[in-house]
Amino acid sequence: MIQLDKKTLYIVVAVLVIVIVVGVAAAMLLNNGNNGTPSATPTPTPAPVDVATASTISFSANVTSQGVTTEYKWQGRDIHSDNFTFRLDFATYAYIVNAGTEESWMSMDSGATWTASDYATDLASWNSYWEEYLTNLTHWSGSGDYTYTNADGEAIVLFNITVNPTIADTVFNVS
Repeated sequence: MIQLDKKTLYIVVAVLVIVIVVGVAAAMLLNNGNNGTPSATPTPTPAPVDVATASTISFSANVTSQGVTTEYKWQGRDIHSDNFTFRLDFATYAYIVNAGTEESWMSMDSGATWTASDYATDLASWNSYWEEYLTNLTHWSGSGDYTYTNADGEAIVLFNITVNPTIADTVFNVS
């Protein structure tokens, strides 16, 4: 049997204690305190969607009035400038309103053919809805739908909302 003096014995015990403590600590760190079950990497929280500063937007709106629901699809660019342009599609109708050039066009065949329209009338008819939807979307959480009731008592559901999408120029082209 090997004889160890007290000093050597203390050194051996100290080294063993250090090895055990480091081993336990390493195991806990590797397991992240989950009893041996590795933890998943957390998914980063997406940055808040800021409709108020967006340059482009695309969304659909279901408007229910007197029990009848109509779906409208809206796409817009330069949405917070004096030169905004939006396109509205519903049923077989489509409108393009360009505030920068003060022009508008109408289609009754889902955009296959376009006719110059009266800008002032189209702006008066559609811009209040456009502005209402954009204002309400500034309260949107950034995911899912946004639902509210407007001043006329109509139930509005805004959905398929995409902030700052790339919208092809052809969407606003009438030729």
